[in-house]
This record gives sequence, structure tokens and C-alpha cells, in this order.
Amino acid sequence: MPIPPDTPLHQLPLPGLLEMASEALFVDFRKDLVEAGYGDIRPTHGCVFRFVHEDGMRLTELASLAGMTKQSIGEIVDDLAARGYVERIPDPADRRAKLIRLTDSGEKAQGVGLELFTELEQRLADRYGAERVADLRTLLEEIAATEIPQFVPELSRPEPAAV
Repeated sequence: MPIPPDTPLHQLPLPGLLEMASEALFVDFRKDLVEAGYGDIRPTHGCVFRFVHEDGMRLTELASLAGMTKQSIGEIVDDLAARGYVERIPDPADRRAKLIRLTDSGEKAQGVGLELFTELEQRLADRYGAERVADLRTLLEEIAATEIPQFVPELSRPEPAAV
């Protein structure tokens, strides 16, 4: 298929551009994590820190939310357990099942990570303008909530009540 005549050959495809911007932000985030004393946390661990809260969740639910296989998420959980950030505990609703729960160290790391993301977003606002960053966030949230709502439960909107 020929390239449309109004498309510059040097223009980066939008998905590639988004990926590069994301990678640039994660480079800064990883540097901040190391400086905060969490250099053992890897990018792949983010799915666990993103979704596991309070009382924990089953591995199958975590895998579904993260869009990963149970085997893949299980390996990540095993790694985080070995590092002391998560633990497996019996599920009170079904003693045969296990819940993945953050340890005290995991909760502290999760809190530090959230603070670092907030600081990173503030640095972007300082560099590029608060309004532009807020507009970017709004657009990206809309795209994610529309295109892949199953992977962004944080963005789910309650259905309007029937009248």
C-alpha cells in the first residue's frame, strides 16, 4: 500500500512516538526508584504494584487485570515474594485459594512509587506547562478508557442510573 501523499516520510507513527515518550518517562522513574532505595524493583513488577491493594487479590484476577497469563504473573509474584514485597496468604473466602498481598515493605514501596510518579508528572508540568500536561492526561485517559477499558479499571465510570 503506498504512503499517502500528505504523510511526511520522516513522521513517526503515533504508537511509536507514544512508546518512546513512555520509555523516556520510565527512564526517569527508574532513576528515581534507585535513588529512593528501590533499585531492585523492575518495570515488570509494576503490574503487581498497580493492582494489588488492601486485602490482596487472587492470582487469576491479577493476571486478568494485567492482561497477562497466570504463568507470567505468577513468575512476577514469585520474584516479588523473594524480594519481600508480597506474600501469599489463604483466601478467607476459600481456604484452598491464595491471595497475593503486599507486605509492609511492599506497601511502603508502592507508596514511594506513587509519590515518584506524582513528582515526575509535576516535573513534566513545570517543563511543558501544567495545562498541556493536564490535557495530555485527559486525552490518554479517554483513549485508554475507550479502547481498552478492561485494563484500566481505575478509569471506569459508573453507569448512569436508569430513569
